[in-house]
Amino acid sequence: MVIAMPRIRLRRWLVAVLCASAAAIGSTLGSIPVASGDIPPGPGPIAFGAFVGPRSGESDQSAVLRMESNAGRPMDVVREFVLWDTPFPDAFHTWLRDTGHTMILSVKSRRVNGTVIPWANLVAAQPGSPLYTDIERWADRIRDYGVPIYFAFNHEPESSASFPMGEAPDFIAAWRKVHDIFVARGVTNAKFVWIMTDYAFWVGSQARNDASKWFPGDAYLDAMGIDAYNWYHCRTGINTAWKSLEQIIRPFRDFGANHPDKELWLTEWASTEDPLVPGRKAQFYADAQALFKRADYAQFEGISYFDTRGQGACTWYPDSTPSSLAAFRTMATDEFYGGSITPPPPEPSEITFVASASSNGNRTVHTVQVPASVQAGDTLLLFFTANQNPATTTPPGGWTELRAVDPSGLRGRVWTRTATGSDAGSTVTVGNSVIVKADLTVAAYRALDATPIDVHAFAVETATTSTHIAPSVTPTVSGAWVAVYWADKSSTNTTHTIPGTLTRRRTTTGSGGGHITATIADTNTGVATAPTGTFTATGTGDASRAVMYTIALRPQ
Repeated sequence: MVIAMPRIRLRRWLVAVLCASAAAIGSTLGSIPVASGDIPPGPGPIAFGAFVGPRSGESDQSAVLRMESNAGRPMDVVREFVLWDTPFPDAFHTWLRDTGHTMILSVKSRRVNGTVIPWANLVAAQPGSPLYTDIERWADRIRDYGVPIYFAFNHEPESSASFPMGEAPDFIAAWRKVHDIFVARGVTNAKFVWIMTDYAFWVGSQARNDASKWFPGDAYLDAMGIDAYNWYHCRTGINTAWKSLEQIIRPFRDFGANHPDKELWLTEWASTEDPLVPGRKAQFYADAQALFKRADYAQFEGISYFDTRGQGACTWYPDSTPSSLAAFRTMATDEFYGGSITPPPPEPSEITFVASASSNGNRTVHTVQVPASVQAGDTLLLFFTANQNPATTTPPGGWTELRAVDPSGLRGRVWTRTATGSDAGSTVTVGNSVIVKADLTVAAYRALDATPIDVHAFAVETATTSTHIAPSVTPTVSGAWVAVYWADKSSTNTTHTIPGTLTRRRTTTGSGGGHITATIADTNTGVATAPTGTFTATGTGDASRAVMYTIALRPQ
């Protein structure tokens, strides 16, 4: 075994390894700076962590920090995936080490250029050969990383993604060889963790991917992990029953019970949403929170969530809805998982404008794409203004109507929605029974309250004029932002001059007779709990019809 020691909890192992190896680390690496939080905090017996996939504009490091902000606590462990010739450690790995994040490192026998390294080739590699030297290099780099780490050689070896690498006997022989070289190179800070899919524990002994066929043996590993997902109906053409986490991982737990001296880890876990049952994903988290407190799941040492976009319609993000984020945060801050008993209040933050998009044309079906920078929890405002009143206007699914106005010769609608993890880049559609010239504009704002709309008002003009007055509102909370939208029907107007107190976010205009010109703007700062006064926009030409909305947005 790489670590010949009785089974102990992660924090105690970290203390033991760090203290025992301090002198050796100092002599071989020099002084390694370790943050004051180098041992994961809290009394809980279960380590809590995640793999965090960067979202738009994020680095690996900022993604982890965003996850920790959502969870209300630092991550004990962070899962990381690398290939055979990936540089290690890089700046991100060093940051994880120096900030006290224990890494679960998965290394695949595939090169960055896509070339597969068959397991049989690793088994046949002799001392001095390039592949043998590669294994030695991995051992040295893991050893010289200088802090405790979990090492996974080819996670999910039985999955279809690993088919080109070989069969079970090849995998087992390669695993054992890598293990023995690590031992020979003096690696004492690594625990070997064998990771399989949850399906491998379900299929039965006759199947190629049965987990028992891929088990390297008790003498060659310290821990066993499982990657477990509640897919439900999110995969195209594949519908499965909604499953609790216990239903998914119980066969793995039973397998682990036959190896009682091995740590059990939930190395990946996630659930999609049920679009027909709001709050169902939140309940999945609540049930998971209770599961590991049971005596029959006491063999588990830690859990690592999979915080990234899933396949197709799968929404793994824990913040895919406000209810799922609240339940995830409750679990993360439970003292059993090393959190605090009471979740700390979120840091106050000011509202920010995220992005906007629009389309303006003459058609029955109007579409607009939600900006790619939108994140789960953002508040979306959707404005639709048409140059006539069709018999029917079909609203987009999943949006809440905030205001509907239908003066003669004009139709106005405002909808709102709290963004989920799948909204960024999606297409929003508004249909009409006849062809209409219309503007469709979406705007996204961040750091709003769970009830994001504070107060709102509208005004309609049916007299010909180039000046359009949006109504005053009186916000009920300090720090609210005010968004203002003007849209007019004209044959000559192409833009609006707006008040200097507002920041223009977008103006669109159509063409031909009776086209729509629309502008959205906001205060770009919080305002007082007092009447805002009206907001006047002036067009470049007269308009026969206009609609204006003033909306106060409530901050967190």
